[in-house]
Amino acid sequence: MGFVNLHNHTSLCGHALGSPDEYIEEAIKKNTSYFGFSDHAPLSEEVRNGESMRPEEAEAYIETVLAAKTRYAGSIEILLAFEVDYPLHDSFAKSYFTDERIDYLIGSCHCIGGWAFDNEQGIETFSKRDIDDIYTEYYKIMSELVESRLFNIAGHFDLLKKFGFRPRRAFTGAIEAIAKKMAKTGTAFELNTSGLTKPIKEIYPSKEILDIFFNCNVPVTMGSDSHSPEQVGYGYDTAVNILKAAGYRKLVAFRKRRPFEILL
Repeated sequence: MGFVNLHNHTSLCGHALGSPDEYIEEAIKKNTSYFGFSDHAPLSEEVRNGESMRPEEAEAYIETVLAAKTRYAGSIEILLAFEVDYPLHDSFAKSYFTDERIDYLIGSCHCIGGWAFDNEQGIETFSKRDIDDIYTEYYKIMSELVESRLFNIAGHFDLLKKFGFRPRRAFTGAIEAIAKKMAKTGTAFELNTSGLTKPIKEIYPSKEILDIFFNCNVPVTMGSDSHSPEQVGYGYDTAVNILKAAGYRKLVAFRKRRPFEILL
């Protein structure tokens, strides 16, 4: 099979490089069959800080991806998505949650109570708070994200480990509870290879979480969370081996918010 890569960005987010065509051409080289643009959904000016497109740019983004879908038809299937921050921001119009042009939505948590924990500028906060309290709050947000039923995919499930800060106690019970909700709602998780390039040097999610998801029958997809063309498909050989070792034999992707399966 060709690879599935559903998590990729564009320069509209303010912290990615390259044109859409450069991403797509690289995906074709990597034998990708299904390639999704899932750029950061709009944030208001006071909170975006160069981390997302502006609200008025959402339609231009959609038009750009749909044009690429037409342009590359027959060579690769281009899918349209947004990566949406949760808890939600009013800057992402509610109409997009039912917009028939959109193939899927990734729900991700990058902030806890206004603290952008995955930004190096906020790293000192980890030393000022109890790490287990932080993880408790994070997984509570992830649980509510799944319960909302707004998203097809839960993004980089254990992103909180990005800088190497791991909990002291096990969160197995909390993760199992979320996994059961994901299986019930049909919410997939992504094996996100971008963690290999971060200080943690580990794919999201960890092997322990991956095993829980498999045992709870949570569907899986893949994404490289690319912010430049060179990152497209990075670490995929490793990722496929990890998935197969966990027991997975198929991936899920989405068209018009409806899932379809691809053999792994």
